[in-house]
Amino acid sequence: RLSLGRRLRACVRASAAVAGMVVGDAANGWPAEKLFGVGAANGLTFDDVVFLPSLEAAPKPAGPAKFSSRFSKNIILKTPIVAGPGRTICEEQMAVQAALLGGIGIIHGDQSIEDQIAMIRRVKEFETAFILSPAVIGPRATVREAEKTMREAGCSSVLITDNGRVGSKLAGLITRRDLDSLSDSDKFEAVTKHMVIDVVTASEPVTFREAQAIMQKHKVGKLPVINSERELVALICRGDQRRVDEHPNATRDPNTQLIVGAAVSMGQDQAGFERAVALVEAGADAIVVLMDEGVSEATVDFVKRLKATFLTTDIVCARVSSMEMADALCKADCDGIMVGAPVGPRDAGGAGIADATCLFQVARLARMNYGIPVCAEGGVHSAGHAVKAALLGASTFAPRELLSRTAESPGEHVYQNGVRVKLRPVADRRPTAGSTPVMLGCQSVVDCGSLEELVEYLLQRVQAGFAALGLKGHADVHPSLASGALRLEVQRPCLPQDRGPPDQLERRRLVGSALFNRW
Repeated sequence: RLSLGRRLRACVRASAAVAGMVVGDAANGWPAEKLFGVGAANGLTFDDVVFLPSLEAAPKPAGPAKFSSRFSKNIILKTPIVAGPGRTICEEQMAVQAALLGGIGIIHGDQSIEDQIAMIRRVKEFETAFILSPAVIGPRATVREAEKTMREAGCSSVLITDNGRVGSKLAGLITRRDLDSLSDSDKFEAVTKHMVIDVVTASEPVTFREAQAIMQKHKVGKLPVINSERELVALICRGDQRRVDEHPNATRDPNTQLIVGAAVSMGQDQAGFERAVALVEAGADAIVVLMDEGVSEATVDFVKRLKATFLTTDIVCARVSSMEMADALCKADCDGIMVGAPVGPRDAGGAGIADATCLFQVARLARMNYGIPVCAEGGVHSAGHAVKAALLGASTFAPRELLSRTAESPGEHVYQNGVRVKLRPVADRRPTAGSTPVMLGCQSVVDCGSLEELVEYLLQRVQAGFAALGLKGHADVHPSLASGALRLEVQRPCLPQDRGPPDQLERRRLVGSALFNRW
């Protein structure tokens, strides 16, 4: 037993050591490695940490915020927004709008293969300069059949080929303007009597700028693209060209079609592989494999099989929740990782992740060892979370809750007590893997406006966060994080009474606004 004097001297020495540590090491926060490293004892969420501002803030760039980042090895986004995957987040309308704004949408797989394929095709055919599957009929079709084809395809012109298919010789062209001048009796005649035979065409290979010059020279609105044997290859429309110019930041493939991804579930096994094959044939640019059931040897083999089958389609693994899972999937040669908590049987019973710690560890592992970009899928519930996710190594982020409240997400809009709300379906997965979700009803959430407004707000906040930390752009984040220039502190965790229920949060957010007063 120590004497009183010795105990007092020990306490003084301990206090001095603690004071020296605080002044020397943590006077200006801690480096990320100290808080999130492998040896760290506590897992931290985005609410538990805060980045310390720089002594000298970087100048804020003039004009709108722009961030170019990678969603996967081969897909580069001008806006780091990923919509989906989730049945309450992304269908065709959300996927189209996300791609037009420079991001990417992931069509959810909680539906039949036919419905998912139809959504993929509608996204790929939206406002594309080169229409690879235009409306085509044969020479024996009547004018009424041509009119029906236009109405079903939602277009204003129909091409006539020898056998009524793309790839056969072009015979002529008929437009809605030609049909307007015909009487009812003429509509039962063959389309060859009223079609335009001398059609202005472009021969492949042709670039988008060359096609524009040809259409401007001949003052035509439709330009079929043919090969050396006069076989139809594609169609170019002036209206689509104008809309392409209106969205310079849109995420497009080499054929100027919007880029879109599709989700499949590993639990479906062979059915999941067949779904992936059908989705790629429909035009999906990325296949997102959901890891709700965890990563096993069968999961790794499934990813390897997809990579071996689809050489030009990126394979992204979603809902990865640990370094072990990420390492196994990276060794399977996946093209991207989405970090987030699983959805389904594993999300109950206390299973979960510390978002900030998991994101930092997985992003460092994937970036330094494999060169694979990481998307922050889980835990991003606000603009502040988006800033922290970008600073902790995420190339892109998918704010599920925010996206599900936009006008483009699935669901109907109604007014409840004077407030515009969205009714979105609520589903629950059965314990069996790959089973059809069970619908539990509808949930009403406050509508947050359009996706364009949300993306603009998030990018402005991320840009402001970078400037406050002395960073000029997204390219400076990883070097500053690795060198320890970015410093963090652990703040008091948010208590349940601080968070409040969702409806209480909405009331706090709307206090003082006209919307809250109407409520």
